[in-house]
Amino acid sequence: MIQPWDRIRDDYAKSIDAGLPFPFMLKLIREIEASPYVNGLFAWKSMHDLCIVQTPEVSYPYDGPLLRISPRLDGQVEFRYIDTLIEENQWFRVVDGANAFDRLERFIEQLHWFR
Repeated sequence: MIQPWDRIRDDYAKSIDAGLPFPFMLKLIREIEASPYVNGLFAWKSMHDLCIVQTPEVSYPYDGPLLRISPRLDGQVEFRYIDTLIEENQWFRVVDGANAFDRLERFIEQLHWFR
């Protein structure tokens, strides 16, 4: 379930090579890999979405809280923190793909995921 960042990066690169307009997701992965968060964020892909958790061990199917980052065809990215099944109670933001890493950092700060 949890995948190494280089594998996730390669999967997004293949998606772009196949014609999907998600270069901003590849940029986001590279920024995560170059950040101090790389060893404290654990992720996998679900179709084109990036799912991020704080623990390296998760069961399948995973039913704990997670941050789902969903690329949109219009170049935007939806961030949705799934900590409840009640969708209208879930935190979410939509940002331009170029600003995805900045939004991720603000999310991390707001939830105090790192000290």
